[in-house]
Amino acid sequence: MHEHHDHGPCESHDQCQGCGNHQEKMSFDEKLGMLLNHWIDHNDSHQTDYKKWAAQAKEEGHNDVVAKILEAMQLFQEGNQRLRQAQQIMTMD
Repeated sequence: MHEHHDHGPCESHDQCQGCGNHQEKMSFDEKLGMLLNHWIDHNDSHQTDYKKWAAQAKEEGHNDVVAKILEAMQLFQEGNQRLRQAQQIMTMD
């Protein structure tokens, strides 16, 4: 349904949890840092899709749907702000 992007090797949603190639070599902080980066990038990558579908929904007169898509976009942006704050905390420790 959505235009999916390639996660590539070791970039699945669980970031190396199953591949074993890197998991044993990485510290918890390294894994968490990688996950935070991935989650932010993943959320950002969907913004274009949301905008496109909101525009199409508007053209079709689905204004209530457009409003909900825009609300969701805002929540993802706020979520990414929190994830970036988590990254900052990680670099301070």
